[in-house]
Amino acid sequence: MWVRVLVFSHSSAVDNLGGAERSLLEFLDAWRAVDPELEVFVVSRTPSGHLQPELDRRGIPWMNLRFHSVVRHRKATTDEHIYRSARDDFAAVRALEQFISGFEPDLVITNTIVAPWAALAAKLSGVPHVWFPREYGDGHEFQIPAEDVFEDIGTLSDLVVTNSRSLRDFLSEWVEAEKLAVLYPRIDIAEGNPPNPQWPFPESAAERPLRLVCVGRIAKSKGQARAVRAVAGLKLLDVHVELVLVGSAADEDRRELETLVEASGVGDRVRLTGELEDPRPVVMAADLGLVVSDSEGFGRVTVEFMAAGKPVIGTATGATVELVDDGVTGALFDPKDSDSLARAIRRYADEPGLAARHGEAAWRTLRDDIASRHTLPPLLARFADVTAAGSAPLPGLPRIMAYWMSLPTTAVNLLTATGGMVDPRTSLTWKVGRMAMAGPRTLLRLLRKGSGQA
Repeated sequence: MWVRVLVFSHSSAVDNLGGAERSLLEFLDAWRAVDPELEVFVVSRTPSGHLQPELDRRGIPWMNLRFHSVVRHRKATTDEHIYRSARDDFAAVRALEQFISGFEPDLVITNTIVAPWAALAAKLSGVPHVWFPREYGDGHEFQIPAEDVFEDIGTLSDLVVTNSRSLRDFLSEWVEAEKLAVLYPRIDIAEGNPPNPQWPFPESAAERPLRLVCVGRIAKSKGQARAVRAVAGLKLLDVHVELVLVGSAADEDRRELETLVEASGVGDRVRLTGELEDPRPVVMAADLGLVVSDSEGFGRVTVEFMAAGKPVIGTATGATVELVDDGVTGALFDPKDSDSLARAIRRYADEPGLAARHGEAAWRTLRDDIASRHTLPPLLARFADVTAAGSAPLPGLPRIMAYWMSLPTTAVNLLTATGGMVDPRTSLTWKVGRMAMAGPRTLLRLLRKGSGQA
C-alpha cells in the first residue's frame, strides 16, 4: 500500500544515537522493506546530530526545526524561559502545519512522549496521527503535569503504539483501549564472530572477580548509583566483583557518581568509561549485564546483553519483567530494597557456572521468543484503518492548549519586569495572546464540528 508519512523525532541525537532514535530507524527500515513505495519525511530538532547521517544513508529526506520539550531534564521556570520556549513551539507548530499543507501526508507519526508539536499540527490540519511513546518519563521534569501529557497523547492521536505491554497498561489510564497497540522493537541477532573481549581492569593474579557491566546514559533515573552501592556492600562482605559503567553523562551527573564511588571506597572496583563507539567488547568480557534504571519502556540494552549470551540482573519494574525470566535468564531485584541488588549479584558470585548457564538460556529465549514479538503486519493494517477513517474529532481541548492560554500572563510579567510594556496592540503580550488563542479557536471550531454544533 502506497503511503506518504511525516515522522516527527524529538531529537537529532546530538550526543549519541539513543534507543528511541535507533528504534525509529529500525521501524522505518522494516516498514520500507514491506512497502518499497513508502514515502517518508522526517522532521527533527535543530541542530543536526547522529540521526541525520543515518537518514541520508537511507535516502530519507529531513529538515530540522527549533522547538522545546514538555518532558525535559529541567523544566522552564523563569518567565523569560517559559515565554521564549513557547514562542519557539508556536513557530514550530505553525511551520509543521505549513509543511503538512504542502507535503500532504496520509499519516503523521510522533516518536516518544517528549514533544507534542507534530501531533497538534496534525490535528489542526485534519491528518490522522499515530503516537509512539517509548518511555515513562522517569528522571525527567514535566512542563505541564505528567497526567496532562499522557492525556494529550490519547486526545491528539488516532492510534498509540507502545513498545511493551507494561507501557501499554500504564497508558491505559489516559488512553482508550481501542486506540492502544503494542509493537516490540525489531531485534536482529547478529551472526558471525563476536568482537574480541576487552575488560578495562587489569588481570588479577588472585581469584578472578565477577565482572559486571552496565551500559547507558549516566543519570539518576538510570540507577548507576544503585550498582555502585551494591558493589560497596559486597566489598564489605569480601565478595570480589568489578563493575564497568559505559555511557555518556552530563558533567553534574558524572561528578555525583564519581563522588559516590570515592566515598564508598570502591574506586578500585568501579570504572566509568564514558561513551564508547562500540561497547560490545566490554559486554563480551563481562559475566553479567545490569539494567538498574527506575523503569524501562522496553529495554534495548537488556536484549543486547541477551544477544551477547549474558544473563541480566534487572529491576522488577516496567518492561524488564517481560524480558528477564527470574532465575532462568537472569534475576530481578526490588529497587525499593537497598540490599536486593547485592543479593542477586552475590548469588552469581557464589555459584560458579550459573552466569554461563543463565546466559545461554537468555540467548535461546531471545532467539525463540522475544525476537518473534515484533509483529509489523498487524500494525500496518491498523495504520491502513486509521488512514481510511481520517482524523477523529477532538473529544476535548488538549491540555497543552490550556497551558498556552495562560501564557499572556507570563508575557505581561516578563515585560513588566523588563520595563517593556507598550501599546497593547503592538506589544509582545498582544501578539502572544493572539498566538495563544489562535490554536484554541481552531480547536473549538473542530470540537463544534465534531459535536454537530453550528
